[in-house]
Amino acid sequence: MKRSFKEKYHILLIILFGIIVLESLLLLVTLNRTAALTNLITDMQSIIIIFVFLIFVYMIVLYNYIPFRMHRAIKELKSVVEEITNGNYYIDIDSTMYDQDKDIQDVILALQKMLGIIVRFDQVKAEKIFEHHQRILQLINIIKQNVLITSINGDVVYCNDKFRERYPTITEMNNINELIFQEEFNSKLFATLAEALRYGNNLYEIAVHDDRSTKAVVINGSIVRNRKGSSSGAVFVLDFGPNEPKD
Repeated sequence: MKRSFKEKYHILLIILFGIIVLESLLLLVTLNRTAALTNLITDMQSIIIIFVFLIFVYMIVLYNYIPFRMHRAIKELKSVVEEITNGNYYIDIDSTMYDQDKDIQDVILALQKMLGIIVRFDQVKAEKIFEHHQRILQLINIIKQNVLITSINGDVVYCNDKFRERYPTITEMNNINELIFQEEFNSKLFATLAEALRYGNNLYEIAVHDDRSTKAVVINGSIVRNRKGSSSGAVFVLDFGPNEPKD
């Protein structure tokens, strides 16, 4: 693991201090060993010019190196955070790719731990939701009434076994607004359901009778709404009675 920006900055300052100390030592040695004044002036000028140039180049490198390395590390960290904020928790983070700085890599490792916790939590939550969903479906299947669940547009989302026995041709691929029946009774029944969806009305003990026979059904339905209060679908319970013949 590479050093942090703070440690690198301190090392670079120490190197700069070492260059200045070296320049001072060379000047002192030149003062002590040079006998002629002309040679002394020439040597001191040469030393000063050389070290001023070195310090100038070093300062340019120092001025650009730290911001460049920091920007690169932060950019890498930002890309990972953006992936997480977009809901992508299954990120394969190779920590060796983020070794621009020790502090940045510590953040990456912390993000890895956080993602691991989030993924495990999502898996547990998904299992609980699936289990709860299965309980609801089993409960719907064992009741004697026909149950139909639709979206607000009329698409069939789910229907229990009783409903499938009565209407075997209706599946999750159908839309109740597009169904065509030969019998007027079924046409009236599904027209009532479609109207409830269209206007967002709940149905309470609504009876639909067949004018040509004794067929009848009692409808109870409730509009399902999302957290914003907008209609998103409906659940209908159709009670044809215990002795009602199937179509």
